[in-house]
Amino acid sequence: MRILIDSFNQQSVLTLNEIFFLDKCFQLLMKDHPEHEWIYGFDVETKGLNSLLPVGIKKRIAFNKIQPDVFVTTAGWKSENYKCKNEIIFYNQQFHLDKNSARVFKNVGAIVVTAEQLRQKIKAGVNPETDRIKLIHAAPSKDISVADWSEKLSIKTRYSDGRDFFLCYNNINKSSQWEEALKAFSIFKKWQQSSFQLLMAAEIDESFREEFEQRLASYKYRSDVKIIDRRVEDVDRIMPSAFAVVCSEKDLTGLCMLNAFKAEVPVIASPNDLFDDEISGSVLPAIISADELSRQLINIYRDERMREIIIEKGKQSALQYSWENTTARWYECFRVADKKFN
Repeated sequence: MRILIDSFNQQSVLTLNEIFFLDKCFQLLMKDHPEHEWIYGFDVETKGLNSLLPVGIKKRIAFNKIQPDVFVTTAGWKSENYKCKNEIIFYNQQFHLDKNSARVFKNVGAIVVTAEQLRQKIKAGVNPETDRIKLIHAAPSKDISVADWSEKLSIKTRYSDGRDFFLCYNNINKSSQWEEALKAFSIFKKWQQSSFQLLMAAEIDESFREEFEQRLASYKYRSDVKIIDRRVEDVDRIMPSAFAVVCSEKDLTGLCMLNAFKAEVPVIASPNDLFDDEISGSVLPAIISADELSRQLINIYRDERMREIIIEKGKQSALQYSWENTTARWYECFRVADKKFN
């Protein structure tokens, strides 16, 4: 079976965690199933007259040369331009359903989602057959481990002036809620009067950077806030040393949360139907508001017993997910296609 994967097309904007999820899944599938021909992306013409054509036409020419049995792509691609026996769409969290979505999704073999929330959104928007929506969860990174004393000391010395810190995942742009996290941290600092710091693991929208830096400069606790660029720094190496993780940015892969569970770091997060009820009790719930976030920051600091319970439940929740199960569910989509052809 020839499988063509075009998961990073120009029609879709994927989050960093979605990119990691797809890359991890397909690299493992290629390794575990060498009996199939795996083609990662289009090899378009860069010489001759074809090189002068628009990218979309060049990709269509390349697609017709490959003639894949299965075509894996992300939501938003104009699939009617590509004739394939079976198409699998990865429905990414930033894709918005529109009047054309039902037509695009009508004939695909499977629609892969990473969260219950996305499954419900598709069912409400285009109402495909339920068995064509495949919920495939991510898993904690195999490289994540619990930080020992020396590792924590090293990370704190480098990133937080040797102090304890909260790690907050929150993208920074004009419409995101990054200010709520800063307001919550202010309330915590006023209550606790400590040397705690806040590390914000973020992607900063370049068009908003100047305005953000000006607003951050006037923040009362500016010296206790560090911005960590997720595109540059290895945040997974920093996270196990955090006092707690705050997931204030929507991440429907659940990777930030699962990695924190495995690293035995308590998580504060907004309920978002990510895992349905499978991780109930493993996070401190908080909607993205200064009052809610600050209340849980204070709770996780002052209640050591509650902190221990949350960590233990998180550890148990992390054990439910593995990359072996994740890739097995992906491969089942390909097996269905294979039976269809033979």
